[in-house]
Amino acid sequence: MLTMLQRLMLVPLAIVFFAACTDGYPREDELIINPLELNQFQRLQAMNQLGQDAYPEITWRYRSLPSCILQMTVNSFESDKQTFSLHMLGAGVDISFNKADRVYGVQVQQREGESLEEQPILLSKTWVDAIEMSNLVRSFQMGCKPSAETESVNIAN
Repeated sequence: MLTMLQRLMLVPLAIVFFAACTDGYPREDELIINPLELNQFQRLQAMNQLGQDAYPEITWRYRSLPSCILQMTVNSFESDKQTFSLHMLGAGVDISFNKADRVYGVQVQQREGESLEEQPILLSKTWVDAIEMSNLVRSFQMGCKPSAETESVNIAN
């Protein structure tokens, strides 16, 4: 049996032990979105939210066009606004990490003729954002309808 003095000595040790367990973990858990449970409109909303928040100097806006085309508008403080259209059917999605800038990138690789063209669709300081965008884009591809019947989905804030 422990004496009263031994119990009192264990209290600071227990406090230090349990406080150390929180090192490196966020104080609040972020809600992780399951993109498979979302419809195309909700996926685009989530993609646009990430595109606004993921990187401080650049914003991305995404829009769905017929025939599974993802239109992306990039607005950077360093250059003019640019708009790209990406054919998503059969395109690959990849995540990279730039060690020098400490930035994660999400790229879409589409086949243009005989070569692969790679287009960055998001930059982020966090791995979680890059994974979330990658999952959203892959789910967007799964929800695509390649026919001309596909509706255009535009989200404006």
